[in-house]
Amino acid sequence: MPRSFRLFLLFSTLALSAAVVGCSGDDGAYGDAGPGHVDGAALDGTGPRDAGIRRDAGPPCVVALPVDILWVIDNSDSMAQEQANLTANFGVLTDVLTNPPDVNRDMMPDYPAVNDIRMGVVTTDLGVAPVTGVIGCEDPDGDDGILVSASRATDPACAGHTIGPPPWLSYMVPGDPAAFSAEFACIGRLGTNGCGLERQLEAALRALTDKAAPGQPNEGFIRADSLIVVIWVTDEEDCSASDTAIYDPSPAARTMYGSYGTRCANHPEMLHPVSRYIMGLRNLAFERPGGIVVAAITGVPSELTADPAAIDYVRLLGDSRMQYTPDPMDPNQLTPACQLGGAGKAIPARRIVEVVQDFATTGQGLVQSICQVDFRPSLEAIGRLIGGRICAAPI
Repeated sequence: MPRSFRLFLLFSTLALSAAVVGCSGDDGAYGDAGPGHVDGAALDGTGPRDAGIRRDAGPPCVVALPVDILWVIDNSDSMAQEQANLTANFGVLTDVLTNPPDVNRDMMPDYPAVNDIRMGVVTTDLGVAPVTGVIGCEDPDGDDGILVSASRATDPACAGHTIGPPPWLSYMVPGDPAAFSAEFACIGRLGTNGCGLERQLEAALRALTDKAAPGQPNEGFIRADSLIVVIWVTDEEDCSASDTAIYDPSPAARTMYGSYGTRCANHPEMLHPVSRYIMGLRNLAFERPGGIVVAAITGVPSELTADPAAIDYVRLLGDSRMQYTPDPMDPNQLTPACQLGGAGKAIPARRIVEVVQDFATTGQGLVQSICQVDFRPSLEAIGRLIGGRICAAPI
């Protein structure tokens, strides 16, 4: 074989290898690579923690990972307006993922277009079993972290609408984005009859672990090669209890623990530590080419989260509006973290923010205020966050 031809083969092989490596990682243009491995993390928060080290790995990839998005939507009695806001603007998220922007104006999309999306919806209602007698929480297990597959919307267009099996929405490019948005609107408007003792964090973890196990209702939702995304939409604080006595409606419990409006905030010793959810969610990224992204549209002051690229989580959690303080107008309730005129308010979601904060330190988390007339900017920001993690982590 001529020496010149052997050199040609050698350089061709090296070039091909570089291209393959480049498509398994990313650089600053496409955001951080996925999280590091989390080996053996227990759900009680005792396992090892993902170091979250930024890893830049040469040229960006050109093929996006599939994306599996779990929506955890509050279905308590104060959420009708927020559910409508979410479903009305839902198409923005799909568009940002499938038609990436060029924010830096370099004539190139900021990340590869996503061509394969799954979305599942769960409620914040897990019931309060074994406690009984709580008004509005009569179903012992609530929705139990199981993906919602039948519409609960009052819109006649959604009457009798179901999805599946399997119980999740799928979008493949080139699909019909309008139809996808309409279907999400039917599933995402969950109504307001859910238990008012919300367990937002536990609902997410249960949906992606216990209820996703073999033989369980959510089996197969999370794919082995996907980027996992969890998005909470809620105007209340998480009350995921380790000691269910906190849900006791008896007069004795009211004397001991206070009103339901302040009870979960004032007795953190009766709740699961947030480390349970940080570790449990990070553990889902173990030995996966993709990672996990978490986001929340929840009770935080809107001006402190207005610039998604410059959120100071220490300042946010230290702000006076994010403290648990009794409402001067009603001591049985907490002072809101934010309000939207007379249309709605949200109490400080400190536990949810603490989970997001941990992921934000590695470029995988974002919190936005639920006190907005229009969720469009927040959904755009969440979409760009997802886009920044859309390449597989380097091996």
